[in-house]
This record gives sequence, structure tokens and C-alpha cells, in this order.
Amino acid sequence: MERKYEDIVDLLVRCLEAWLTWLEEDNNNLAAEKEEKKWRAENEAYSLNEFTYNWEFTEKWE
Repeated sequence: MERKYEDIVDLLVRCLEAWLTWLEEDNNNLAAEKEEKKWRAENEAYSLNEFTYNWEFTEKWE
């Protein structure tokens, strides 16, 4: 009976460790996705501003 109890506790500990590892990886992935969305938004705004500036510059010199 003692051996079964130790096996169950060992199994639970390994399951909790695996779950914690998965949560940490998921958290890292979410942080990376958030950073990528921020970068894409900044890049899109920069590209739009550059396009607008180039268009205005071209209009003034034509």
C-alpha cells in the first residue's frame, strides 16, 4: 500500500511539473505574440507615414 501511495504522489508531481512547464512556455509564446503585434502596428504606421510623406513630396515637385 505504501508503494502505491508513493507511485501516485510521484505521478502527480511529474504531472504538475509538466503542467507548469507548459504554462511557462505558453506565457512566453503569448509575450512573443504581443511583441510581434506591437512591432507590426509600429511598422505599419511607419510605412503609412513614409508613403504619405513621399506622396506629398512628389506632388510638391511636379
